[in-house]
Amino acid sequence: MGSGFLCCMVLCLLGAAPLDTTVSQTPRYLIAHVGSKKLLKCEQNLGHNAMYWYKQDLKQLLKIMFIYFNQGLNLNESVPGRFSPETSDKAHLNLHVDSLETGDSAVYFCASSLDTALQSHYLPVHKPPGPARKLWGYMFT
Repeated sequence: MGSGFLCCMVLCLLGAAPLDTTVSQTPRYLIAHVGSKKLLKCEQNLGHNAMYWYKQDLKQLLKIMFIYFNQGLNLNESVPGRFSPETSDKAHLNLHVDSLETGDSAVYFCASSLDTALQSHYLPVHKPPGPARKLWGYMFT
């Protein structure tokens, strides 16, 4: 087929939006031509302070791409510059992808949380020591 061969890539997006969810991303599935530009949208209405974009490649490795927390964006330096996050507020974190490559084929998904692991507002709570309990036939003390 030579140089006329049409190359396509597929982006699968998890968590796309049934009406009863509170974190949604669109489009749910995306098939695009190599070299094209695409926009992946993520929105949450939970009032969370943190939003994330993740990529799971064909090797099943999960990598964090971007974190938006407390009006600031944190970028994973290993993410190519063709990927750029955009946000207008803490409820939206969109992902722009320029000049798609076949290596970009992956599952992309967004998430939100009240805090990040380093920015928790909760104090640690420890259960006081007590008598040993039997659980599933093993004794834990």
